[in-house]
Amino acid sequence: MGRTVIKFGGALITEKESRKVFRPDTISAIAPIISKMSNSGMDFIIVHGAGSFGHIDAKSGDLSRGRLPGREEEQRQAKETVRKSMYELNGSVISILESHGIRCRCHPPRDWANGTGPKFKGDIKRFEEDGYVHVTFGDVVDVPGDREFGILSGDHLMERLSTELPEVEKVIFLLDGIDGLYDMDPTLKGSEMIPVWTSSTTYETSINNLTDVTGGMGLKVDVASRISKKAPLVAFVNGLDPDNLHDLLIGEDFTGTLFDGAKSDE
Repeated sequence: MGRTVIKFGGALITEKESRKVFRPDTISAIAPIISKMSNSGMDFIIVHGAGSFGHIDAKSGDLSRGRLPGREEEQRQAKETVRKSMYELNGSVISILESHGIRCRCHPPRDWANGTGPKFKGDIKRFEEDGYVHVTFGDVVDVPGDREFGILSGDHLMERLSTELPEVEKVIFLLDGIDGLYDMDPTLKGSEMIPVWTSSTTYETSINNLTDVTGGMGLKVDVASRISKKAPLVAFVNGLDPDNLHDLLIGEDFTGTLFDGAKSDE
């Protein structure tokens, strides 16, 4: 049945504006579907965001900029805080998945990845081991040279996993309460969801400068567009609509934004 790489957005699984508030119900609604499809032979890799467990402390410590002279102690403490918080969040995610009979294998990036951006270093063959749903997440990782450390985005993890691993058939980004990518802020009157994205598609997005440290929706679009040149199906869908996710996984019609890499090459 091929391999599916799926992203649990940080805003989906946490209350992003409140420090370290987990939303277990969102994963509890999705887990039975992943369990059923996994038992039917579909391989899954799950990447989850940091949300309020990582972005707020990472922002206050300027961790995305690497080591800053004069702020080393403050940043060291922030780095350890974020890593502990991400370990806690990941443990909560794994606990729910395992409670639904999903056999998980976790891969904290701090243990195997080096560098940031889409060309970060790290052997991803560990995600090919059969018999597990593999789980990883955005994290603070070591960076070569004077920077010393930085933030490896879950979206850049999605990119390498989706384009370099064999037999990836579906790549899914689960969003928080919206059905896909919109032409403008989906809370505004007159906004419309974009059913198919191509390189000529126009849209508007924004970054919350108080919390976002890895690029927000704009980064997701850039990453998804590149993935779509290699993966057969790349989509943004509503993470709060498990029935729609199920339809997507079994190959039926679904609501969401489909990224068309073939048209993007024209």
